[in-house]
Amino acid sequence: MTNPSQVDALPTSPSAAAISCGACGQSNPPAGQFCAKCGHTLYEPCGGCTKPVLLSQAFCGNCGRDLAVELKKTRQRFEANLADAIAAAKERDFDRAESLLALVIGQKDYRYSDLISNAKLAREKIKSIASQEVSNAGTTIEQAEQAHREGNPGRVIELLSPLPRKLLTERACEILEQSQTLVEQVVSGEKQLQSAIEKRDWESAGGLLDHLVELQPDNATYNRLAAKVGQKLLSKTAKLRDGHRYSAARRMLDAVPTGARGEDFEQLRKTVDRLAWLSTQFSGEPFVTPTLGRIAKKWSEEAPADSEAASTMQRIGKLIKQPRASTRDIYVPWQAARRSWLGGPLGFLAFPSCVDRKDDAAFRSAPGQLNVAIGLALQGLGRGRIGDDFKPKKGLLTRLGRKKSTVAWGVDIGSQGLRAVRLQTGADGKPFVADSHLEVFERPITRVVDEATADQTIRSAVEAFLEEKDVEDAPVWVSFPARELVSRFVQLPPVVDKQAKLLFQKEVESRIPLPLDEVADVRWIAEMPDEDTTILGRPAFVSAAKKTFVSRYLDNLEQAGLKVDGLQATPIALLNFSTVEFEDEFRPDVDQEQDREAPNELPAVAVIDCGAETTTTLIVSAESCWFWSFESGGDDFTRLLSRATKKTHGEADQLKRNPALLSDPASDYAPVVKRMEELRGRLSKIVADFKRENDSLRIDHTWCCGGGARTHGWMKHVIANQ
Repeated sequence: MTNPSQVDALPTSPSAAAISCGACGQSNPPAGQFCAKCGHTLYEPCGGCTKPVLLSQAFCGNCGRDLAVELKKTRQRFEANLADAIAAAKERDFDRAESLLALVIGQKDYRYSDLISNAKLAREKIKSIASQEVSNAGTTIEQAEQAHREGNPGRVIELLSPLPRKLLTERACEILEQSQTLVEQVVSGEKQLQSAIEKRDWESAGGLLDHLVELQPDNATYNRLAAKVGQKLLSKTAKLRDGHRYSAARRMLDAVPTGARGEDFEQLRKTVDRLAWLSTQFSGEPFVTPTLGRIAKKWSEEAPADSEAASTMQRIGKLIKQPRASTRDIYVPWQAARRSWLGGPLGFLAFPSCVDRKDDAAFRSAPGQLNVAIGLALQGLGRGRIGDDFKPKKGLLTRLGRKKSTVAWGVDIGSQGLRAVRLQTGADGKPFVADSHLEVFERPITRVVDEATADQTIRSAVEAFLEEKDVEDAPVWVSFPARELVSRFVQLPPVVDKQAKLLFQKEVESRIPLPLDEVADVRWIAEMPDEDTTILGRPAFVSAAKKTFVSRYLDNLEQAGLKVDGLQATPIALLNFSTVEFEDEFRPDVDQEQDREAPNELPAVAVIDCGAETTTTLIVSAESCWFWSFESGGDDFTRLLSRATKKTHGEADQLKRNPALLSDPASDYAPVVKRMEELRGRLSKIVADFKRENDSLRIDHTWCCGGGARTHGWMKHVIANQ
């Protein structure tokens, strides 16, 4: 500190006499800025007015600032830096200590020489301590690393915990935190394990031991206990299996510690998983399907003492003798309330009522798969809502209109095969099925099949069809896949036809994402609504396909020898079928409408057709129609099952309708169920979007059809209420 007597003796203004250097005592001329001998500055700026003042001056001659007080404050600040540096060193924060000392050591003013000297001494001492501490810490960290590699978390904590945080490397901090967490988990786990064992809660004990062994895999005590508890759990599982409590048995198996899972475990798991899967396939199923019967039989065979399996078999045996829910259905209801989330009761449409049948052989051999072919033939007879088709119109007679026929073939060409139906108008005016043909492709036409192979497959099927059936006396209407179609739906105002067509043309031009001269299209505009349905306006839609595709598709069929009279997209053929099939249901009795909570709603029917490659959702009423198709169908389930079981495509296609034959159905069939649930989510979004824009419609019945819909669990997971 500055001597008070020295401060009092300081001059108050620069002197005209020689200036003595405070650092070395050299006398310097009044005009000098620095000492001629040592180079030390002789002046400094005043803290108040910035005018130059001598280092030895007591007050500023210009503003009167007390320079001695300023000097005292500066010294106090440097003394505080020294004290903080020593404190930081004690905390082993050597970097901070070095920075604080540097603030003092960097000063050049002789008035702080004693503090500078003290700071230099402190720095040397701190450097020595830091060097020793860092060296010791490095050794300790290496020992901790070794303990960590050896799986000794207690030793890691013992070594690293005493070290100041500043001396720990990033890696040292990481292994210390890991070791502390591990020890905490072990202590907590051992406490819970002891409690579980005391309570003989082997299920909880198994899970805790699995966790403890995972934390300390070389702990002999844990491994020995895990083996003992595992045996107890296996024994309890066997008792639960024999008591037909399969879900509880699976929980016990899940609790067996990993190290205790040997051959006995795997054999028991396989048995329990099969029985648990078999026993849970009936809940939520809407119908008694052949697959459900086979599953019940397999369950009763593998668990002959299970009374529930036996009663399920008996119930199925009684139900299949009961009448079907309707003449359209192929299956007997398994549940009394078989409803769909789309709306209304749920049915599987296998036997259409819009056509008469001499026998049901074809419909039973391909249930729900002839509806598109019937829709094509109906349009060939001049029936159905949509009259347009995609075949290019050539010649005057064609432009004026087709000759009305009393017989027509509908040929539905899908990815799995060719399905054909010949309809003929009966004496009562109602069409009847005069003939049919089913041709299964040797190799399905999937998305990965090249164009040439697909064309050849279709030609071969058509040629086989023509060899067996004579089609010369009837017009032939053929389908093409929905993936080639772009459709747009609009609501036109209730205006006369001429205005409606002009408005619709503008909509078509703006909504079809292709030049109109490059596409063939089908258009439909609803009739002028009556007073009760004016709220709907005039629904309309346009569907377009590239002319290049239409031309190539027709050329391929002609090469096979088939003369095509009409070409229609699969969804529109299904629409024509549905408008004829459900015509009577679109206008229910007045008494029924009066009983409804919302009598102004218009009745509609939903049809979900799950084919091999495409799923089509159709909602149709007396005044409107809407459909949407996306590429996901039964073949997706086949591919997933083929991948899971390493079976061929053909074998997997059979297994998806009889998964009771799978060795591990719980695992092998899980990807199929997951895809079905994804399909449900996708359909839910599509239908929700439709309902938001068509809130005046009420779906009174939901029907499903198509080969993919027969996959086990499809109706349950995709469209049934859950």
